[in-house]
Amino acid sequence: MRNDEQNKKVKGIILGVVIILVIYIIPNMGIGGNKVEKVRQKIEESLLKDYGEKFEVDRIGIRSANGKKFYQARIYPKVHIEKNGTRDSYYYASASIDIGTFGKLEEVADDYIDKKISEELEEYLLPKVEGLFGKKVRLKGQMKYEMKQENGDWGWYSLRSFKKMLKETIKNPESKRLELTLYIYIFDKIDNEEEKEKRRREIFEYIGYLKKEGLFEYLEMGVIFIDERVLTPSYKKYEGEIFITKKDEVEVEGKTVYLPPMKLRKEMSKVLGEELKEMSEDKVINNMDMIRKSDLRGFENLKYNLQCYCILTSIEMMKIQPYGEYEKEKEKNKLNIHQYNKINNIEIIENSEYIYINKNEGEDKNE
Repeated sequence: MRNDEQNKKVKGIILGVVIILVIYIIPNMGIGGNKVEKVRQKIEESLLKDYGEKFEVDRIGIRSANGKKFYQARIYPKVHIEKNGTRDSYYYASASIDIGTFGKLEEVADDYIDKKISEELEEYLLPKVEGLFGKKVRLKGQMKYEMKQENGDWGWYSLRSFKKMLKETIKNPESKRLELTLYIYIFDKIDNEEEKEKRRREIFEYIGYLKKEGLFEYLEMGVIFIDERVLTPSYKKYEGEIFITKKDEVEVEGKTVYLPPMKLRKEMSKVLGEELKEMSEDKVINNMDMIRKSDLRGFENLKYNLQCYCILTSIEMMKIQPYGEYEKEKEKNKLNIHQYNKINNIEIIENSEYIYINKNEGEDKNE
C-alpha cells in the first residue's frame, strides 16, 4: 500500500516536471540552427503562396505578447533587391508564427499586405500621372479600406487587393470607404509663371481623374516639385557640404530662413546645372528611380531642394483628421475651395528655403 502511494507520488512529480517542460521551458529555449531554417522555410513558402514573390527572411527570434510566444522575422521582397541592388527600409515588414503545443509551428501571419496594396495603388495611378506630368515622377501612396460597423464607427479592413477595395467602395459608398494619401514627386522645377499655370492645369485635370475613379472623397494629396539637379553626379557631395556649413540668416517675404552661404549656392548651382546638361533623359530617370522610397517622406529631407508644392485635401478627409482644419476652413467660409471645381482653387506655393539660383535671372531670388 505504501509502495503504491510512493509510486503515485513519483508519477505525479514526473508528470509535473513534464508539464513544466512543455509549458514553460521548451518554448523558452533558444532557437537552434535547424529550428531557424524550419521557421525560415515555412515563412518563405507562405509568402510565396500569398504574394507570388520570393522574400529574404532574416532576424528570426522568439517574442512574446498577451501570454503567447511566437517566432518573428524580418521580411524583404527580393524583387526590390534585384531592381536596385540595395535594400530600402520602406519595404521591410515582419512575419510571425505562433508556437503551439510541443513547439509546433502554427500558421504564418505577416504585415506586408499594406506595402503590397500601396504598390498596386501606385501601379494603377502611374500611367495617368506620367501622361499628365511627364516621366520624371515618383509616387508614394497609402490606402485605408474601412467598413461601417453596427454602432456607426468605421473599422479598418483589408481585402488583399486594391482593385477589389475600389470596386467594393464604388458599389457600397454608404458602408465602405477608401482613405487615400498620395504624394506625387515631380523632378522638374518650374521656371516661370507660364509653366506654373501649366502645372496648375495638370493638377486640376488629375483631380478630375481621381473624382471619376472614386478616389477623391477621402483624399489628401501633395504635388511636390523638386529641382532635377538633385539627380546629378555631384549632388551628394554638395549635400554633404550643405549639412556641415554654417547657414546664413536670410529674410524672404518677411520670413527668416537659414540658407547655405551665397558662394556655395552659386557654385553648386553652376556645377550641377552643367552636369545636368550632359546627362541623357534615360540617365536622369534612372537616377530618379534609384532614390529610396524611405527617403521620400512628405516634405522631409527636401527642405532645400523642394522648389514648389501644392497640398490638396478633400472636405470629407478634413472631417476625420485630428488637425481641426475642417472647422478652421468652415469658419473662413472656404470649404467650397476643397471641392476643387475651379483651376483657381489649385494653389502652387513657393518654398522660401529653396537654395538654387534662378538660371533665367542669373541670380539667387533670395539674395
